Amino acid sequence: MRRPLRVKWWLAIEVSVKLMSLESWAAARYEDPPRIGTLRKWARNGNIYPPPEKEGTEYKVRPDAIFIRPNKYSKTVNINQSRYPSKGRLIERIIDGEAGKV
Repeated sequence: MRRPLRVKWWLAIEVSVKLMSLESWAAARYEDPPRIGTLRKWARNGNIYPPPEKEGTEYKVRPDAIFIRPNKYSKTVNINQSRYPSKGRLIERIIDGEAGKV
């Protein structure tokens, strides 16, 4: 007897979102929307999050998608900052002058 197919809960949420074209997304987000070539370049380079899906020759994007500037990252997003700090705890204590203190 076959086991029933189990669907993840997040997959069900993703399916229910209505996708829109890049042109209509840009018209809704910007007063003066960028040209279609720029929008396609953003989609190819990964500057739109969540990433658009390509259906045939057209990109489809979620209505709540945002543009991510390629060289400026948000200060609110901390990727594993507590688990892998950029500087080790010992180095931070040495810099702060707390190396001998326990």
